[in-house]
Amino acid sequence: MIRRARMTIDRLKKRMDGRFTALERRVNGRFTELERRMNGRFTKLERRTNRRFASVDARFDDVDARFAAVDARLDRMEARISARLDSVIEKLDTHFLINKNHFDHHTVILHEHDDRLKDLERQTGT
Repeated sequence: MIRRARMTIDRLKKRMDGRFTALERRVNGRFTELERRMNGRFTKLERRTNRRFASVDARFDDVDARFAAVDARLDRMEARISARLDSVIEKLDTHFLINKNHFDHHTVILHEHDDRLKDLERQTGT
């Protein structure tokens, strides 16, 4: 009886192991198929995403080129304005120097006239 029960347990264990092995193979096959399908989908998604990013990168490159053109234009404009300002500053410096020389000259003349008037006033007693 024990031997017969033992064989039944062994046979049941063998049978269950066979079923679990078959189930494991089926599950592994399904996972393999699912993995293959998902890899295909991810590959397609990756390609599509890469195309979209390439498109966005191209747009950023276009914007960078436009900014570079604006920067170059602003640099040229700044150079022209700077040259014109330098010219105006030179002219203003020249006029300032001329006016300063006139002011100094007139100050000297004013002092001479003032000194003469003081001498005349002293001589006449007024």
